Amino acid sequence: MFRGRAATWPGAEPVLTVGAGLLVAALVLLPVGMLLYTSLRVEEFGEAAYFSLKNYTEFVVSPRILRSIGNTLIVSTGATLLAGFFGIGLAWSHARTNTPGRRILEPFTLVPFFLSPYVGAIAWSYLAAPRVGMLNGWLRWLFGLETDPLSVYNRWGIIWVLALFFTPVMYLFVIGSLRRMDPALEESARTSGSSILQTTRRVTLPLVTPAILSGAILVFVSSAGEFGVPLALGSPFKIETMTTQIYNLTSGSAIDYNASAALSTVLAALTLTFIYIHRRVVLPRGYTTITGRGYRPSLVALGRWRYVALSFNIAYLLMAVILPLLALFLVSISIRWEGRFDPRALTLANYAYVFTYPLSARAVWNSLKLAIAGATICMTLAILVGYTIHRGRGRGRAALDVLSSVPVGFPGIVLAMGILITYIRSPLYSTLWILLIGYITRYIPYGQRMVSSVLLALSPELDQSSRTSGASWITTLRRITLPLLKPGIVAGWLLLFMIFLREFPISVLLYKGGLEVLSVAVWYFVEHEGAVRTAAVAMVQVGLLLGAIFLFRRLAGADELAV
Repeated sequence: MFRGRAATWPGAEPVLTVGAGLLVAALVLLPVGMLLYTSLRVEEFGEAAYFSLKNYTEFVVSPRILRSIGNTLIVSTGATLLAGFFGIGLAWSHARTNTPGRRILEPFTLVPFFLSPYVGAIAWSYLAAPRVGMLNGWLRWLFGLETDPLSVYNRWGIIWVLALFFTPVMYLFVIGSLRRMDPALEESARTSGSSILQTTRRVTLPLVTPAILSGAILVFVSSAGEFGVPLALGSPFKIETMTTQIYNLTSGSAIDYNASAALSTVLAALTLTFIYIHRRVVLPRGYTTITGRGYRPSLVALGRWRYVALSFNIAYLLMAVILPLLALFLVSISIRWEGRFDPRALTLANYAYVFTYPLSARAVWNSLKLAIAGATICMTLAILVGYTIHRGRGRGRAALDVLSSVPVGFPGIVLAMGILITYIRSPLYSTLWILLIGYITRYIPYGQRMVSSVLLALSPELDQSSRTSGASWITTLRRITLPLLKPGIVAGWLLLFMIFLREFPISVLLYKGGLEVLSVAVWYFVEHEGAVRTAAVAMVQVGLLLGAIFLFRRLAGADELAV
């Protein structure tokens, strides 16, 4: 009986891989198709609905929408350039130099990624808002200024916050490539007389160019699709981006799902263009930097410049981690907030309110359930899809690779719009399942890319040798492939857990009363509560994220995050 069952195991490969592929296809194509369908549908009062390009030819080219498109391009480009500067510099100093304290600094460098950019924008409003910003107060007192020198309520403020909180995305892409690079390539350049700068410019950076470009594309797409930061820093002063305009069209008294779908399609077309560039330009530039010979990447001795690198690290952490978290904490323990911290007016009542108020208490539990279940399901699909693409022999591998990348080109609020239209009349609507579907659909490319980056570095001869020795596909997967994929799996699960715990645009569009998550609770408190209670619920989210990253770093090790 057991032999008969074992004989059926080889059939598990096509069943699991094809099933995963079909599920991913359904998750992606249904909302995308419904979004396009709705964008072409014109509904006018008193007339039968008909199909036309009117939503594009009349609405999308209106001056208000064109301004939002221009703002989106400006802030996305600026954030990508600034995040690239921070991310590449930090990754190189941590992976390839003798910068003092780099092992201690590394986990703190990743903290901004785990925070919600929306929460980061709120924190920076406490720091650099006119009249009530702590930094403005300190600078006025220090230099005797009469006016506020800083303000985040403009395009530069949006770029600044986006760059700070998307820098870890670039960092994670680049540091993994740097750590896997054969040091003999750089040593040969130095032996030939090249300086540190010349070696970095002519050897190191070209070899990690695919990782840099991949990170830059993801940062640009993420910035273009970011909803929380423009909502917090731009909307109050009429600086609208495409995402805030999409949301405005789906809320309030002037709801127009057809126009919102048309604008969503335009935004998706913009970001999908960069995905196409990634596939046609970036991927062909990949280089083999891992060989069968064992090695340990050597470190570059910076001499006195190592303290400059250390100062660069500390400056970034001060701006991206220390000051925002300090501002949130000080505001959260204050009885009231008027722009300065008063040690005589401290309280923990704000936290008591968060944990006793039904909406915020419910939001904590809902967020944890969705983050754990979503990350587990998403990584399971990612492993099967990644294996099918890079180790399978079917004809549909290229199509599956393209299909699994499509959600990257759809900002969260855009994909949420398609999911809302698709499932609004199904039993899934008004349940946590629709949020789970939204999270998995939007972020499965993240898990799949984490798995694929490790698979591409592994020789297929390992799997082939196992199968030649008589091991089944399941046995090979369990004993060979999965242990070698552990860094990608652990890092991918962790990243997805953090993303789901802080996800905002999908949550705010798909949630209904009773289904609130933490990010929605923060937004609700911004709209209906004071600054002190808003800071308290934001700190609860931050605390959960920091506790999770500490736990998983202890379980998985420090190097598991870099893939």
